[in-house]
Amino acid sequence: MSTLELPKSSAAVVIAAAVLIAVAGFRVATHQGISLLLIGVAFFASGFLADAFTGLAHFGFDYVFPDEMPILGPIAVEFREHHDYPTLDPSNYIENLTKGSWCSLPLSCIVYYLAGTHPSGSAWFAVIATLFGMSVWAFFFHQIHSYAHMGSILPPEELHACIKRIRSLPSTAEQVREFSRLFEVVPIPLPIRILQRCRILLNPSTHNLHHVLFESDFSSVNGWSDPLLNLLLGPIARRRKVAVTIGRK
Repeated sequence: MSTLELPKSSAAVVIAAAVLIAVAGFRVATHQGISLLLIGVAFFASGFLADAFTGLAHFGFDYVFPDEMPILGPIAVEFREHHDYPTLDPSNYIENLTKGSWCSLPLSCIVYYLAGTHPSGSAWFAVIATLFGMSVWAFFFHQIHSYAHMGSILPPEELHACIKRIRSLPSTAEQVREFSRLFEVVPIPLPIRILQRCRILLNPSTHNLHHVLFESDFSSVNGWSDPLLNLLLGPIARRRKVAVTIGRK
């Protein structure tokens, strides 16, 4: 019996998520508690929370969720296959945005409901705007992630060869510099590259540290949560890897 899984590519799901973002966004924009300061706070708060969510989810797919688990199991299999074949391609818009849409849809529904039932108050606006920001970040998260790999330009064999060489470097700083040199010659669109360098979007030079040992840098949005998650999840990932290795002997 096959395991229940979500469609991997669906234009209808992407359209539905985009429409809900627009509708929820209108309610946020017309909320009586709106202010520029809170919009700025919500941008950074939502960016951190969305990033942390993807990091925790990524860790779960790597080390927690079993393959046969409905919905989450097939995603876990896909994530582990990504370790062997990191071929994420920004040109696969529908597939990338479909993955983000499944995360965005429930958040947009929550935003729409809360903005309708709590139409005033600065505190409520801050909560609603943060959730809305998370919905937008979620919608684009896998597209953002794909720009940190450029799979159609950088084949898995070439990336694995580079990772094998970079793994032998003695410090994380040197590894980051080598990944930076590698992706400097990859034709990432200029606006995306600028946002990556500003750390608004996931930077390939730091994100690909995850592919060195699979113990750190789990996030897939902007990397803002990685310093915290690395402290929390790194030791657990190392213990899980040891346990799996012992179990295979």
